[in-house]
Amino acid sequence: MVTIKDIAKIAGVNPSTVSRSLNDHPHISNKTKERIKKIAEELGFEFNEAARTLNKKKTNTIGVIIPQFFDDMRGEIFFANLLGKLIKEAQLKGYHVRIEYEIEKNQIKKLIQSRGVDGLLLLNPYIKKEDIEFIIEKEIPYLFLHYVAENFKEKNLNYVRTNQEKGGYIATKYLIEKGYKNILTLSGLSINSEFVERTKGYKKALEEFNIKNEYIIDTDVTFEAAKKVIKKEKNYLKNIDAIFAQTDLMALGVIEALNEMNFSVPKDIPVIGFDNIQLGTYFKPRLTTIEQPISKLSKIGVKKIIDLIDKKINIDQLEIIIDPKLIIRESA
Repeated sequence: MVTIKDIAKIAGVNPSTVSRSLNDHPHISNKTKERIKKIAEELGFEFNEAARTLNKKKTNTIGVIIPQFFDDMRGEIFFANLLGKLIKEAQLKGYHVRIEYEIEKNQIKKLIQSRGVDGLLLLNPYIKKEDIEFIIEKEIPYLFLHYVAENFKEKNLNYVRTNQEKGGYIATKYLIEKGYKNILTLSGLSINSEFVERTKGYKKALEEFNIKNEYIIDTDVTFEAAKKVIKKEKNYLKNIDAIFAQTDLMALGVIEALNEMNFSVPKDIPVIGFDNIQLGTYFKPRLTTIEQPISKLSKIGVKKIIDLIDKKINIDQLEIIIDPKLIIRESA
């Protein structure tokens, strides 16, 4: 039995190009379509029109793949906010949202093969390489939203995300311009790329102002972890005059630790966070932070995945990076 891979091998193209040609995809040239259809005909390839029709049937459902860290308060707060806005945006455009944890083996493959969704929003940075390859091979419209793919670096992928490096730069530059030179940053460098990028922004600001001293602690990105590390590494407080904590929960943990150690925030040591979760407005001093543009991420993410589903834009590569902004309150 002749397969699409057989045709691709003879034509010297990818299987996805063969599939698109047989489906009259608008982004494939007529010359390529004609050549591939001719090869298919000569090989006696049977193109299943019924399967094609079934495959094109819309469900008006967007699959959202999320990570399993809802036992982490930061995950709960951030994702509750983001998912709420995503669902609202999708409903306004006539789409349902199907939320999936990647729990079972091959869960993403099963979701695609069941034709239960028209496209995927990937809010999980740790999706396996083979699953991403499967999504691309099956030409399922997809976007990584907020996160980059940690396990797949070989190909440009579709993204809508925040400029994390710029956020780290803005936070550090703000502290420097207020006169602080010895700035400690608490990061989650071992967790994922967003913290690597924020730390890169921190370093960029120091370099721009010709500040040589870097103070970086790699830790978990929670309230308790930040509180613990500040108390444990109290010798740092002899050298530093400001703290950039790379999540708001870390920043709140830092402030609590400093208060218990009889430091006044911001008088003795100013503290700036990252995320702009609502919790940061409930405590004194109210938290100065970098806002992740969740509303923009949701609106643009939903619009672009629908555009991909409707073939209004090319599925091959889409990268939209949204700038964060500084929210000045009382802690810095």
